[in-house]
Amino acid sequence: MKINSISKLLVITGLFLIANFISAKTLDSRFQILPLPQKIEIISESGLKGSELSFITAEGDFALPVLGTLTDCLPRYKSSGKGVVLRLTTDSTPESEEGYLLEVGKKGVVISARTAAGLFYGCQTLEQLMEDSRDFNLTIPQMKITDYPQIDYRAVHFDNKHHLDRTEYYYRTIDKLARYKINAVIWEIDDKLRFSRHPEIGAPNALSKQEVRAISRYAKERNIEITPLVQGLGHAGYILKHHWELRENPASDWEFCPSDPRTYDLQFDLYKDALEAMPDGKYLHIGGDEITAIGIDERCKATGKSAFELQMEWLKKVCDFAVAHGKTPIFWDDMPIKYAGLWGLVNNSNLTDEEVRKQWNTEKLDKAIEMFPKNCIYMRWRYEDPTTPAHRLLLEWYQKTGLQVMAATAAATGNSCFMPRKNSRAQYIKDFSTLVAENRLCGILATAWDDGSPHLETIMRGYIAQGEYGWNYHGRNVEAFITAHGQREFALSRKHMEFLKELEQSAFFFDKALITSGSRNPAWGVKKTFTLLELPDASKPGEWCRKYAEKIREATTENERYQSIEAGIKEALAASRRNRYTLEVYRQTNHLFHYPAQVILGLEAYDKAATDEARKQALGELESICQDFTQMRSELENVYSQTRFMQNAAGYIADHNHHNHLAALTDNSDWWFLYELPMTQKVKKWLTSLKP
Repeated sequence: MKINSISKLLVITGLFLIANFISAKTLDSRFQILPLPQKIEIISESGLKGSELSFITAEGDFALPVLGTLTDCLPRYKSSGKGVVLRLTTDSTPESEEGYLLEVGKKGVVISARTAAGLFYGCQTLEQLMEDSRDFNLTIPQMKITDYPQIDYRAVHFDNKHHLDRTEYYYRTIDKLARYKINAVIWEIDDKLRFSRHPEIGAPNALSKQEVRAISRYAKERNIEITPLVQGLGHAGYILKHHWELRENPASDWEFCPSDPRTYDLQFDLYKDALEAMPDGKYLHIGGDEITAIGIDERCKATGKSAFELQMEWLKKVCDFAVAHGKTPIFWDDMPIKYAGLWGLVNNSNLTDEEVRKQWNTEKLDKAIEMFPKNCIYMRWRYEDPTTPAHRLLLEWYQKTGLQVMAATAAATGNSCFMPRKNSRAQYIKDFSTLVAENRLCGILATAWDDGSPHLETIMRGYIAQGEYGWNYHGRNVEAFITAHGQREFALSRKHMEFLKELEQSAFFFDKALITSGSRNPAWGVKKTFTLLELPDASKPGEWCRKYAEKIREATTENERYQSIEAGIKEALAASRRNRYTLEVYRQTNHLFHYPAQVILGLEAYDKAATDEARKQALGELESICQDFTQMRSELENVYSQTRFMQNAAGYIADHNHHNHLAALTDNSDWWFLYELPMTQKVKKWLTSLKP
């Protein structure tokens, strides 16, 4: 009897240990599913290779979703062998409309979901498993993945303010976004749409409504809805450069006059065209941010209303338009916050919670609450750390008032040249995604401002971070995400991706290496005047080096960094299995960032030269550096031009807005090289002057 009890206890204990052992198993780290699923249960290490799957079929009367490269090539009928079976069912599947259950057994794979969207995302995950199985010769273990998003609306931002990409590139980008479970795009198309009701506003090379509608339909088939963003009230340079009669300030094309009825006639026509081009989204983004001069026009003064009242009246009218046309309006929320005197607090990351609470006062907002349209979503944008005390208090105020709120973080802010910084801003994206999920906001947008016109390939890691954290905000930390990104995008190890961190760092030196005064910020407060470095005086050897000792030190560091990055990209290009174009964009960017260091070190060599021969050699090297700039620029633009048009079409009228965007200075890419072009010319002229 006693022995029997002990035996039973041993059996129970053994079963418990086996169960724990099974549940404790983890997926081989060479599998990197992105976004990270909510739950992965490994049943057995034995399973199947992705190459063993020989068919894909639907169990039931429904069409297969759009499939990826590896699954689309499989026959679509059930046969002998191991296959993929898709099921539409509510049995044991996540309640989410986009959730799925993926089960891998020895005999095949079953993906179950409640909707076609869920099946689509289950297939995206399977594609990644098959890809890693192929790339690393791995067996996909027997397992069960239970997965669903933590944020329903996960959007990224296309901004065509200063450039137009080639049509085929939009399709490629949609494919990539779908792969990472992004389900929305907010497209700020500006004048790159051929508006049929106001053809004067569309750029000469603008996309037709039919072309954009086809992209929208393609996206919808991949579970991505596209929403137009038509800037209104402010940010209206692309419109008001043609319609001076509707300016609030005759000297600026920034703001519409909200008191002129013709403003609404024009804006509503543009809305109608945009919605016809992008009919598949549930929203209409109407802009409305960063207003600086409302209430100064005689038409506005005659109303007797304050600037804020005029802004909110405009908001009500355009919101009512959107609702009448079956769309929910989205509005940037900064102007009410500025009106309340809280903008500085919300954006100050250095204040303690106690300091913020002492200054926090929503009295003006509370009194004005009746002016806030209730049929609108207020987009709370914060591009840096969103966890500050004041920002949390603002979210609390929104919740208290019952207003609908969506978040906007940033994959690119617009103030950086050529590429985003800070690990593609992944930590900020993660933190804001966390706040969105925990506060049950309406969704999140990762903006990608075109002020600095970086290539979308340099922004893509930020987009993918939004896919990761919009789906599963508490999954990976940023370092783990960077590892997963490298493998997913390029089939590269973390070691092979170290160059990208260094490239982001080198960008800071490039920004101001060749100047002693001025500003390069493409977005705000750009100064057209700047002071370039002086050139050495042959009669005062060593003086230049003493004056620019810090520049020389930095250039030496950056020269070494360039070599390291170049070697890293070369290795990455050799080892990568996909997306080599992205790596080539990075490679050309590295060459550009290196140019100022070359100039500075070349001038140092001349200034330090102790003999005529050494000076002659230094001058020859400087001449080569100047010539190389032309070649380097050409190669950079050749790479960019594979996916974008590199200059404005003939007849294009640049914006005249008071922000002085660099992009408005030239019709080609000269504005990219604000300091490099004049410095090259300065050095060339100097070299000529030194010749006998």
